Amino acid sequence: MKVDRRSRFDTIFHPRTVAVIGASDHDGFSQALMGTKLRDRLFLVNPKHSRLHGRKCYSSILDIEDEIDYVVIAVPAPNVPNVLTDCISKGVKTAHVFTAGFSETALPERKTLEDEVKEIANDRINLIGPNCMGVQCPESGLAFIPDASTEPGSVGVISQSGTFAEQFLSVGKLRNVTFSKVVSYGNAVDLDCPDFLEYLAHDPETSVIALYMEGTRNGGRLRQTLAEAARVKPIVALKGGVTADGTRAAASHTGSLAGSPDTWRALFRQTGVLQVESFDELLDSTLALSCARLPAGKGTAIITNSGGFSVLETDLCVKAGLEVPRFTEETMAQLRKMVPLAGTSIGNPLDAWPIYYNLPGKPGTLADAIRILSHDPNIHSIVLHFDEVSYLMRIPGDRVESLLSELIPVMVEGCRYARDTMSKTVMVCVALDAYSEDEDDRRYHLMAKKAFEAECFPVYPALGPSIKALLNLYRCSTRHSRS
Repeated sequence: MKVDRRSRFDTIFHPRTVAVIGASDHDGFSQALMGTKLRDRLFLVNPKHSRLHGRKCYSSILDIEDEIDYVVIAVPAPNVPNVLTDCISKGVKTAHVFTAGFSETALPERKTLEDEVKEIANDRINLIGPNCMGVQCPESGLAFIPDASTEPGSVGVISQSGTFAEQFLSVGKLRNVTFSKVVSYGNAVDLDCPDFLEYLAHDPETSVIALYMEGTRNGGRLRQTLAEAARVKPIVALKGGVTADGTRAAASHTGSLAGSPDTWRALFRQTGVLQVESFDELLDSTLALSCARLPAGKGTAIITNSGGFSVLETDLCVKAGLEVPRFTEETMAQLRKMVPLAGTSIGNPLDAWPIYYNLPGKPGTLADAIRILSHDPNIHSIVLHFDEVSYLMRIPGDRVESLLSELIPVMVEGCRYARDTMSKTVMVCVALDAYSEDEDDRRYHLMAKKAFEAECFPVYPALGPSIKALLNLYRCSTRHSRS
């Protein structure tokens, strides 16, 4: 990216001042921004109010004495051209048009209105939208939803849909995903997906890009930018509108030309982009890419506490495209020294539930087992399936929390050794029954989840998603090894 173009985009993501035009008692943009470091450089504009949210409210952007870098436009669609003209007169650098009701309505007069907005902008201002949520950048304080994480991270998100971007931020916060930049770009009459892709590809704060698209206005440029960006860092993409009805919905959502599913699959494959099939898979894979190393191969070891589940877990891995190889004789010999024969399975998967109760000071802890597996040359990744809370809760008395407080560090220690010393990919599944109403059960699972997250391990609530995410890590590793 050229220096002058990069500088232009830096002003988009790092504005010195922000104004919300169309601010009200209930608008989310004002509330979101007042909770960030931009709160003292936020200006509210609405001729119907003299004060809002305890601060002065201006009648027009032109009445503000300070220079304004970034503006959120949230006024009725017919008023947007006049407001945008005022922003240009004011010298605003970037205008984000939140307002919907343009070409996505399929009404000729609204398409004409969108063309008018595009003509007014005409390289005189950076225009995001219309019909979108705009930009979230925790480092600068720019935000479009209240209560989003303010911790800067490494995940960049580009989404054609505003609600999709909101959900990715909200659910991502619960899953320990932290973000560098999040963009919702809507109808894209000016800045489009390739513009943001090009920027994030060279953004030192972004290590992985998650992409949601419904269509494009410039397939050639998108192809070129995807290929260039995917050579620099992993891109995970979810394409909306892969059925006839979905294509129709996309056209009425953002006015996009969706194209055939086969065309998009070919585009992502040829450009080195990892295509996924659902919101959950996009989030799961992004989480893995943001904090786990890429595996050196398909060989997967599973540590479980159930013989029955070990069979199902093996099937899950193999069906996904991974391998569950036999351990070497050396690995088996070492495991036999510490795992009881009765009620266990000393193989892959390793069903060694008794050693969950071997705490520090006792021989043969779970950390020891993980260390042994991490030395096996057939094993490239380890999936730890922790589902022991329900069994621990059967122990009489109030010892569960104290046992967990000893067991969890043991598990974390073993996983840390496998990752940091032996360079293995480690995935963690802290399984919780979604229908459980037991507060202690949920609290204990949360203890384990947070302990692994604190050490930057990807944690999943079920085994299936963890294995699918591991496969996608492997797919990314093969793509980047070829580039």
